[in-house]
Amino acid sequence: MPNIQNFRSQLGDGGARPNQFAVQINWPTFCSIGNGLDQKTNLLVTGAAAPASTVNPAIIQYRGREVKFAGERIFDPWTITIVNPNDFGQRAAFEQWLDGMNGKDNNEGELSLGTGIDGYGQDLVVQHLDRNNNAVCEWILRGAFPINMSEIALQYAQNDILEEYTVTFQYQDYIGGEGLRGAGISQTLTFD
Repeated sequence: MPNIQNFRSQLGDGGARPNQFAVQINWPTFCSIGNGLDQKTNLLVTGAAAPASTVNPAIIQYRGREVKFAGERIFDPWTITIVNPNDFGQRAAFEQWLDGMNGKDNNEGELSLGTGIDGYGQDLVVQHLDRNNNAVCEWILRGAFPINMSEIALQYAQNDILEEYTVTFQYQDYIGGEGLRGAGISQTLTFD
């Protein structure tokens, strides 16, 4: 017979909630617009996800059968949704980041992939929070850089909504994701 109390006890403090998260974008140093936007970015990122990865099978044929072995892990692109404020601050910073990798007007990139202060690959931090804003799980996407910034639709008929757009990143790999059972969380991101 199902026991609802046992089920509820497994959810601890009410279960993980998808609307409790924080995102930290570490802007490259050449993104002068982005530097200083950290706290604002935490508030304006309205959608994110835990990163996804896939281990593709390496398949060998043996006497008419497929024998599968673990292959290489690949990391799916990661996308965030951002509410656009009137100053276009984050969007301008992403434009600057994309231009640093490949200029709109000259098709030249000014930066290397390096993840240091001079490179365009930067670490991004995603934290899943509990209902008291304490980090319960953290992922660090290493060497991340934007590969797509979506359009913002402009229409006369859109009333009573705020503009949003998405930015998609590619990254080298990620660490973390073990939650409170894992190696630990650096520090809880703030919204001040």
